Order: sequence, then C-alpha cells, then structure tokens
Amino acid sequence: MKYVILSAYWLLLIGSVLIIPFSLPGTFIIVALNIIFQLIDTVPGVNWNIVGILFSIAVALELFEFLITAWSSKKFGASNPATVAAIFGSVLGAIVGTGIIPIIGSLIGAFIGAFLGAFIVEYFRKNDINSAVNSGIGALTGAIGGKITKIIGGIAMLIIIGLH
Repeated sequence: MKYVILSAYWLLLIGSVLIIPFSLPGTFIIVALNIIFQLIDTVPGVNWNIVGILFSIAVALELFEFLITAWSSKKFGASNPATVAAIFGSVLGAIVGTGIIPIIGSLIGAFIGAFLGAFIVEYFRKNDINSAVNSGIGALTGAIGGKITKIIGGIAMLIIIGLH
C-alpha cells in the first residue's frame, strides 16, 4: 500500500509541474500536496522544514514571474503604467482565455493579455505604434520567460523532494 501512495504522490507532483504553463498554481499545489501528505502519511525524507522551503520557493517563483515581465517590458521601453498593465493583462488574459478554450486558453490568454496590456497603455500614452509594439513585445517576452522560470523552479522543487 505504501508504494501505491508514493506512486500517487509522485504522479501528482509531476502533474503539478505540467500544469504550470497553463497559468495554474502548480508550485503551490506541490506545497499543498506535501502538507497533505505530512498530515496523512509522512513521505520518507520530507519533513516540515522541506515544506517551508518549498513554500518559500513557490512564493519566490510567483514574484519572479511578475518581476521578469516588468523587467522585460521596461527593457523594451515600456513606461511604468504600461508595465503594470502588462502584468494585469497577463492575469486577466489567463482568466478570459480559460473561459474561451479550457486549459490551453489560459496560456494563450496570458501571453496575449501581457502584450495587449503594455501595447494599449503605451499607445495611448505616446500615440506611437512602434513604441507600443516594442512595449508589447517586451511584455510578451517577459511573460514567456516567467513561465519558463516557473517550470524550471517546479522541477527544482521536485528534485529537492527527491533528494530528501
């Protein structure tokens, strides 16, 4: 029975990493799974200290995803309001995209939302299409980089669990 539980545990952990690209909270699900398994049946090598480390990593990855979008937007010339709009556009796009096309729509929506958020604000601020497109491309690039970083972070979380 113990092997069935451990197999289910690892399948759920791997599934949590696989849902990260679709704007779902995979890193926080990894933390939640470890809390649940700590309360039900302790996983060998994983203790509350590891759960705390995993939680800290999940929070850091979430913040980093927003920061990389903001940084990339700024690097491509977006103003502060356009950068904020890119972040909100990404979140709103993920929500709307999920409603239009379940699962994959959240990923597409997040990328389109980041681009449009920066593009629209920058266009209305400067009335310059080139500047607006550059800001949108920066936001899109940052959103993609943030997702990739979260996937790598999720894999790192699994490695931490596996090493303990």
